[in-house]
Amino acid sequence: MKKEAIFIALLLLITSLPIYQHGESAVVSTHQQGELINITAEEAWEMLNNEEDGKQIPVDVRTFGEYFNERISTPHIYDKPILCPLQLLEIPLFTNIFIKLFQGKEVILYCRTAHRSGIAGKLILESGYDTPLYNMIGGITAWKDAGLPTVSGLGFGA
Repeated sequence: MKKEAIFIALLLLITSLPIYQHGESAVVSTHQQGELINITAEEAWEMLNNEEDGKQIPVDVRTFGEYFNERISTPHIYDKPILCPLQLLEIPLFTNIFIKLFQGKEVILYCRTAHRSGIAGKLILESGYDTPLYNMIGGITAWKDAGLPTVSGLGFGA
């Protein structure tokens, strides 16, 4: 947990870098080490609610500003979204840190529409992550369309 806190602090300091934007189409990749599995917002919600199959970690790959403005709200205190912007994952050092922190854990990547999370998933898998990654198709847009809860600012939500 201490490693995750340090990682988040580093991310917050560095996210003031220029925003790296991409288009809207989703990217799906299967790689030797792991697999990027597309899931719907509803499936992500079900996974986060199901405590019997272990703990899933939602990771928001948008910018700090987008994250602070609005992010998904999860059902438990222990699975709040972690900010890890795509612009940092494009730097090999941060991709390696991500892998060290989350290797062997079920991670659900999301962004606004699933394009950046697809790219992030591909970068992480190509860097040696050997656990399946989940890409929430439609991102936070689909999450809100499904009527699922969101939170903004320093709020903690449900």
